[in-house]
Amino acid sequence: MNTAPQRQAITPSVGGFYNWIGQPERLVYMGAKRYPGDPRAWHQFAKVEAPGMCWCEVLAPDLASFEETKDQP
Repeated sequence: MNTAPQRQAITPSVGGFYNWIGQPERLVYMGAKRYPGDPRAWHQFAKVEAPGMCWCEVLAPDLASFEETKDQP
């Protein structure tokens, strides 16, 4: 049985800076997107080096694996 505490999912802000916990990639939040036929919202992140190009998309439960980056790159 897994007894590790569950992390609270972040509530990202468009244009805010984040990273996967324990990973060096600096990301900027692009917003949520819905695809036709899929009721879920996909949260899109871009690398700060290419802020207009989506680098990864995650579902809401995966936001618990992100942390806010306080300082701008």
